Amino acid sequence: MRRKDLILIKKFTKRQLLDQCGFTADETQKILEYQKKLPILNESEEEGFSVNARNLWEQLGKPQGKFADWIKRKIVTKKTKGGSLIFVENKDYNTISQKCEIADTGGYKEILEYYLTIDCAKNVSMMENTDSGALCRDYFILMEKAVKKHAKWELVRSPLRQGYKQMQKALDEYMMRMVQRNADDWDYRFEADALNVIATGFSAKEIRSYVGCKDNIIRDSLTATYNEYLLKLQEWNILFLGMNMNRYERYSKLKESFDIFFPNAVSIKEDVDINKIKENKQKLLDEAKSKLMKTA
Repeated sequence: MRRKDLILIKKFTKRQLLDQCGFTADETQKILEYQKKLPILNESEEEGFSVNARNLWEQLGKPQGKFADWIKRKIVTKKTKGGSLIFVENKDYNTISQKCEIADTGGYKEILEYYLTIDCAKNVSMMENTDSGALCRDYFILMEKAVKKHAKWELVRSPLRQGYKQMQKALDEYMMRMVQRNADDWDYRFEADALNVIATGFSAKEIRSYVGCKDNIIRDSLTATYNEYLLKLQEWNILFLGMNMNRYERYSKLKESFDIFFPNAVSIKEDVDINKIKENKQKLLDEAKSKLMKTA
């Protein structure tokens, strides 16, 4: 494992854990508390997630007094009753040689840093048989889950952001073809909110109250599932705009496509009245139809 391969996994915010990753309030609080004092995960494209053993040793209370003694006993020479090594280098852990400055001399010495796989770090933590060891194990389990969940969220959210820009461009071109002007801010907001209603049954304002979003970027407070709904709706809407469908035709077709493609779409909240969702979607179509008739 080369030093340049390692990337520190950033600490998560409450919004990322609760909204984007879908953790429970208890799990979110645990991770937020753990992050304040426990080792941050590292990531390598080749090796996956890892933990700096020296940081783990410090959090465990510096057992045996010296890191070199602890790492040798717990990792390097730890054997089963049958005599075989429990942890194997380049499988359960990797080493990196680093230069470290010697205090008051201006010189340097080589030290060996150990990076443990998540499973190795869990096992070592439990071997200490202490409260700190149990806490570290729980932390690694939750953090590994958080990193994977957030990576999945980003895989959808990033193209959704780009897709929105493409939808704005498609709306501009549609408006220029139909009424000889570009779309304005109202047009963009109305179009985006129509997709919100079709995907969730609610407008941006209503969604904000449901998820507790404190700014205007509600999609950053939605899980990967809802962002996936919106991503697909944007793709379809770009196609329908290119076909010169009017607003009522587009929204009707988007709703029809959504119901076919996502027949088991989940509600924003478990206690949401499904009839309210249906009413809001129908209201969107009725308003679009009414405005079309007025301009006819």
